[in-house]
Amino acid sequence: MTRNANPYLALGVRPFINCCSVRTVFGGSLMLPEVRAAMADASRQFVNLDELMEAAGARLAELTGAEWGIVTCGSAAAVALATAACVAGNDPAKMLRLPFTEGMANRVIMPRNQRFVYDQAIRMIGTHIVEIDDRAGLDAALAEPVAMVALLGTHEHLSGIRLEEIAAVVKPRGIPILVDAASEHLERPSPWLVRGADLVVYSGGKFLRGPQTSGLLLGSKPLVQAAWRNSSPHQALGRPMKVSKEDVVGLLAAVEYWFNDRDAAAERRRWRDDVETIARKLAGVAQTEVLEPTGVERVPRLLVRWDPAEVGFDGVGLRQRLLDGTPRIVLDDMSATSDSIAIEPFSLQPGEAAAVGDAIAAALAAGARATAAAPPATGPGPDVAGEWELRVRFLHGERVHRLRIGRSGSELTGQHQSAEFDGPVRMRLTPAGIFFGFDLRYEGNTIAYQFDGRVAADEMGGTVVLGSATDHHQGVVGLSQFGTGEWQAVRLR
Repeated sequence: MTRNANPYLALGVRPFINCCSVRTVFGGSLMLPEVRAAMADASRQFVNLDELMEAAGARLAELTGAEWGIVTCGSAAAVALATAACVAGNDPAKMLRLPFTEGMANRVIMPRNQRFVYDQAIRMIGTHIVEIDDRAGLDAALAEPVAMVALLGTHEHLSGIRLEEIAAVVKPRGIPILVDAASEHLERPSPWLVRGADLVVYSGGKFLRGPQTSGLLLGSKPLVQAAWRNSSPHQALGRPMKVSKEDVVGLLAAVEYWFNDRDAAAERRRWRDDVETIARKLAGVAQTEVLEPTGVERVPRLLVRWDPAEVGFDGVGLRQRLLDGTPRIVLDDMSATSDSIAIEPFSLQPGEAAAVGDAIAAALAAGARATAAAPPATGPGPDVAGEWELRVRFLHGERVHRLRIGRSGSELTGQHQSAEFDGPVRMRLTPAGIFFGFDLRYEGNTIAYQFDGRVAADEMGGTVVLGSATDHHQGVVGLSQFGTGEWQAVRLR
């Protein structure tokens, strides 16, 4: 690879224009120039990490108004380390037992509709999540020892119980409260700490535009310091969660910029200008609407809507066309519906908004032409009704299901059963064969299997896409995040 060459293209990976804000799977955000310079400077010398984090904790306290802070290797690590602090403190006899927590207070209370995709970071410490819906549920959950209460900041408004009410009940019992605010804008002081939380988590690689692999844990000084003692370089459960000296200095530079140098009004104007540019490009091609930020959101979005019968594809289909096109553009899969998708402007660079508008307009026009020229569908498709043995082969291991398929005209119905699964199957015949899928609820997640393949007499087979998502993060990215496997099915006589 030659110096100054695009490192991604040199590997055969196409970069893209990011219309999905700051999602980790797409690289988070682009680091500030000040952050890159600070990290380069930090890389040229050695330093003791405990001394560095002690100094960084004091500076983060000054900048944020919290009692203390540490830098972690991402916000999910901050959640895990905060949980470890609440379960084990810095007691070596407890720390070195994690995640085996028998005999410790290892229950974590969460409102049911605030379960989120990263609460595995809580459970991996060896805790059990107890769901509540209201004050009565909170009182019942407190009948047994509790290590912590965890809340998802962005969804508190959906809950039947507010932070203040929870704090009034649990604080006298010495039970700490953790709020995951990773997807929120950092404020001074954090409103979550003001309202009664003991610990709050922010991402360093999202809106702060710090190192992508960084997070902030702010709050109670003893608990934040205990979280650091559970982290690398210390020989505890968090040893794999290594944060570098460069990340610590880089995120500090990002926080300094956020509070001291950022022009928030100019940012808002740029976001507004970008959504208006895209809307102008789509005038007469699609309907557009600016979605104003609500709750803890700060960035407006542009909703784009069209007639799917006219263009021949839905929101996921439009997303795939832009992902395959030139310039390559990524739209937000979680906002995709049968006739719309939303565009988030935070990560757009100068000139990219116009390119996004042109690409969407071209894709919708091409879809309309293809739909008008498409031949009508013919034939009832293969006969797949009956009992099947379905064998799924993963990258390592396999699972066998019993699959029952019924048919009424062109409609297919299905039911499946295995040691772990039992439930309905969504299915349809396709021009190439068959597509079907089923789900399993586990903790706060929906585990998803999506099968696509061929049909030949008494055999079927193809590829299965594997993933999971919470109710708040449904989308093709999450539902395909665990890769693929192979499947075969044989009709049972």
